[in-house]
Amino acid sequence: MRTTMRVLSLLALLALLVPACGAPATEAPAEAPAEAPAEAPAEAPAEAEPIKLTIWWWGEQEAPGAQAWLDETLALYSEANPNVTFEAVLQSTDTLIPAFQSAAAAKEGPDIQYFWGGVWTIENAWTDAIIPVDDLIPAEEWDHYLNVFERQYDGKTWGVPWYLSGNPVVFNPELFTQAGLDPNAPPATWDELLVACDKLRAVDVIPIAGGVKDGWFGGWLFSILARQPHDSEKAFMEASVGQASYTEPKFTEWWGRLGELKDRGCWNEDIGSLDYQQGQDLFVTGKAAMLFGNDTFLAGWAQTMGWDKIGLMLTPQYSDGALADDYIVTAQGWGITSWSEHPQEAADFLVFMHTPDRVNAWFKATGVLPADDRLDTSLITQPQLQQVYEWDTTRGGPNLENFIPSMMDEQANFAGVQLLFAGDATPEELGQLTEDVNAKWREQNPDAAANFEKWIE
Repeated sequence: MRTTMRVLSLLALLALLVPACGAPATEAPAEAPAEAPAEAPAEAPAEAEPIKLTIWWWGEQEAPGAQAWLDETLALYSEANPNVTFEAVLQSTDTLIPAFQSAAAAKEGPDIQYFWGGVWTIENAWTDAIIPVDDLIPAEEWDHYLNVFERQYDGKTWGVPWYLSGNPVVFNPELFTQAGLDPNAPPATWDELLVACDKLRAVDVIPIAGGVKDGWFGGWLFSILARQPHDSEKAFMEASVGQASYTEPKFTEWWGRLGELKDRGCWNEDIGSLDYQQGQDLFVTGKAAMLFGNDTFLAGWAQTMGWDKIGLMLTPQYSDGALADDYIVTAQGWGITSWSEHPQEAADFLVFMHTPDRVNAWFKATGVLPADDRLDTSLITQPQLQQVYEWDTTRGGPNLENFIPSMMDEQANFAGVQLLFAGDATPEELGQLTEDVNAKWREQNPDAAANFEKWIE
């Protein structure tokens, strides 16, 4: 019985143990991991402020193709900077200056304004119409810009150069040959120039083309001819403020030389009744053999007359000053207005204009040399433009119109050349006219005269 009970007990114990060993144990559910604290959603980048830059410009007139290049450059910049849009207004030659003067008086108008070099830029610094740009543009950029000196005053830089504009004497090799002149040895001295006039007249070819009716050519002739007895543009700045006199022989000689060309029959007889463009056309149409020209027009003229009809030479010398054998070159450029609400953005765009891609595109579009040494010079394939580039970079000299009061240019140079060709004034009288105009300018503009004196330093 005890055995039976033990067996029964054992069986009962086994009955209890077997289920415990045969069924898988049910695991306790794992404790759910604590949820990580939710991160705050990242803020969407703030949209850039919409910026509109207004540009008043000039340049298509002397560098055909500039319009297409600027349109493309604006589009590319807006594509890379979608918040920046532009309004570009092409000014005429006659409205370029008065329109900006009105804008400056009202302190409203363009953010970026086109300026010629020298006084055409600097006088706007004197009236607080533009701001210095040194700190808006990276220092390494300035190392590549050409002719920056024209825009420097009082230790600051008041604009950015864009493209170069120089003044060669252009001649037609075919007409030279017709007259018995050697196109490979064009006149280098004043006497050789006078002889060339005689030979060209002998075969019924106008030696030199010009037009002074609208006055502009008078300023060019001043810059091209008046420089030769002088060593620096500062000679003219000093005379303008009264530190020397425009009646001195070294300042009046150019009037006499111009009269000599007139008396020798070098010019077209109707020079007084033609404007500059009409005079220029005499050369482009093959009626005149020489032209005191502008290298920005060369590519355009070549499309009309062919590169084989275009030769270049420096102005024949009559004196031996340091400026006598240089190559006149200026840089047309830009300034940023004092009322612009976006001066840094305006400067950023000017820097974009100078990227190598844009510099090379400029030359391809216009055939005009940019004011930047990053141009791929292998693009310059025409020998005439290679010559200009060499002169620009090895013997460039100042454009004197950029270093005199604009009143002197308009009332003495423009008007004086017209008087000379009309036979109404002698070189001495024209020297006195120039002196009188500058005296009037100093009297009417004492602040500007004081600024000029400071500029000379």
